[in-house]
Amino acid sequence: MKRILATLGALVATLALLFSAHSAVNAQSGNTWNLFYFDNLNWTGNPAATATVPFLNFNWNGAPPAANMPGANWTLTATTTAFFNGGQYQFSALADDEVLVMVDNLSIIDTRGKNQVGKWQTHQLGMTAGMHNVQVFYRQFGGASFVNVTWAYAKPGPNPTPTARALPNPLAPASAKTVTTPFGVFDACIQNGWHQSKCFIQDGKWNSPNLGSIEMEPAIAIWGNCEPADSDVRWTTDANTNPIQTRAFRCSKSLAGWFPTS
Repeated sequence: MKRILATLGALVATLALLFSAHSAVNAQSGNTWNLFYFDNLNWTGNPAATATVPFLNFNWNGAPPAANMPGANWTLTATTTAFFNGGQYQFSALADDEVLVMVDNLSIIDTRGKNQVGKWQTHQLGMTAGMHNVQVFYRQFGGASFVNVTWAYAKPGPNPTPTARALPNPLAPASAKTVTTPFGVFDACIQNGWHQSKCFIQDGKWNSPNLGSIEMEPAIAIWGNCEPADSDVRWTTDANTNPIQTRAFRCSKSLAGWFPTS
């Protein structure tokens, strides 16, 4: 009898320990998420809207997700930093249309181009005890629109630290909201999506660019003061693809930003 009671006592203690650990880690899915909405399909440019939420669980039902946003052909980036106890975690994601989940820059769930709309995706990952970065990239083409991402403690186990992929080139800078150069104030072009030639003012110097040379340039994709004119640079434009996407850019003769050359 004593042996039975002792065994039951040990079992209860073990279950209590597992339950308390499981509950504590589940609660960490309610961190502060920083949301960045983009009115394009590539997570590019300045976000059209931002927000903070405690959970990443939305059903927009095809409606615009925020003010100044369309209901179709848009993307969302959500980031959070969360504390994890050491052990194995199960990450889960459900989305219409596409979702990419990354932990410490390691891709663990990716439905882009895989026709997994409305299907739960899961992945178990060993985590070290401490703070970790979680990123979610969501893409909505049209029709129904929802996303749900969470995680839960699964079991003790190996907990290797996810390794970040080395970037072949620096990340492309964020596009500036205001730019002034010796050739004009380009704020109106930035705000209205105009070609840089619309805001260009020739300064009259013999060695300065003329309007015709500016009109021949591709439209600036990343606004910001740059120099010298016609200098080239290569940046990482999407660190979440495999292989990582890079692109070459050239400084406009207007010195107001960079346009792509590849």
